[in-house]
Amino acid sequence: MKLSTVVALLAVLAGLAGVALVAFAGGPGVVGLADSPDTTLSAAWVSDTGRSVSANHHAPAVDERDGVVYAPVSDDGGTEGRCSLYALDARDGGVRWEYPVPAESCFIHSVADPTVADYDGDGTREVLAATTEHELAAFDAAGAKEFAHPLADYGYTEPVLADLAPTPGRELAVVDTTGTVHVVSPDGATANSGDGAGEDGDGADEDGDAPAAGRTLWTHPLDAYVWARPVVADHDADGAPELLVGDRSGNVTLFAGDGSVEWRATDVGAVSWGTAGDVDDDPATEAFLATIDGDVVALDGRDGTVEWRTPVGAFASVRALTDGDGDGTTEVYAATKSGTVLAMNAADGTVEWRTTVTPESVQMMPPPVAGDLDGDGSPELVVAANDGSVTVLDPASGDVRATYARDVKVFAHPETADLDGDGDEEVLVLYADGRVVALSYDVRG
Repeated sequence: MKLSTVVALLAVLAGLAGVALVAFAGGPGVVGLADSPDTTLSAAWVSDTGRSVSANHHAPAVDERDGVVYAPVSDDGGTEGRCSLYALDARDGGVRWEYPVPAESCFIHSVADPTVADYDGDGTREVLAATTEHELAAFDAAGAKEFAHPLADYGYTEPVLADLAPTPGRELAVVDTTGTVHVVSPDGATANSGDGAGEDGDGADEDGDAPAAGRTLWTHPLDAYVWARPVVADHDADGAPELLVGDRSGNVTLFAGDGSVEWRATDVGAVSWGTAGDVDDDPATEAFLATIDGDVVALDGRDGTVEWRTPVGAFASVRALTDGDGDGTTEVYAATKSGTVLAMNAADGTVEWRTTVTPESVQMMPPPVAGDLDGDGSPELVVAANDGSVTVLDPASGDVRATYARDVKVFAHPETADLDGDGDEEVLVLYADGRVVALSYDVRG
């Protein structure tokens, strides 16, 4: 299938991630604020990375230590398309550097969700992302592409760095959109010698050094679209980590570190989002998958058997997994196409509360995320609706604490991070027009 056909299909079926921007409170397209008497949610900055499009589907990543927000900004494609990975200053959203994807590879998923990690063990952190150049790329702090490993197709989800394979050191695991799992050793992937700002877009530094490529340890074709991020954990409690991948054909596969299949669950449903964690008394990790048809399904990490299945509503999404009400049990939080957010007991799937955050019929709802927005040591719940609203909820009750809105769609889940070092996390939302908005949650009194 041609890339343009795949992109069009993905755009119709789902919108699952974010984008980028720069510098003034409020910003283009702000339509209103709705807060409780005691709380406000307001823009600290809006990035200057907008496009005349409504297509960005991927979320940002944040390096709190170095004060950088990495934003994948795509375009509709064509000769006028402009697709880039931006490094933004976390203080004000200003652009530090930009890596432009070549025009012939510029589509709405040109840069997938990035990951920040010291993948090569050199003591500095890089940003990694899969791109429509059919590669997994890593960029240093100056924007030079220092690593580029070929993929079978473009990626949709963020890469994972973990000690997965039975070889020394950590490996990179990435799944491209058509379902080929790649596990790569970054051996030999060292930084280029020049300053190599990425804005030249040629993938090499000023001295002309080509990016390193690493070594493929194993691959496995699933022959199915993969939109949910893969998860590395000791899922079956055997003392070794595994890689869990859910696909759009309804299968969930657990891979051992050497690439062998430990188990495969079938007929789960078309998986679009997923998360994992140990939520009960047994030592295995549970996987929580959301399906297009509207179920949240919990699988036992030991063998993939279904522990529970709860219908919640079409185009379900999940990400946050935390004890939001402090009762000693973990909740999994979901959103649906109807604009509803739900809290479920993660041990048995019982719905604890439901809250509608938008009355509009939306295309989809990115999943809620949890973050400590007021610095009190307890999480708040944040959900960005497809209609452009961002809502802070009490995770214990679902009560609305504050809302911010722009008249621009959102396809990406928010991220939370302490951008200014004050102990409170800010909310980062990547809108479909390519702008990143940093939101501050304030409690009066």
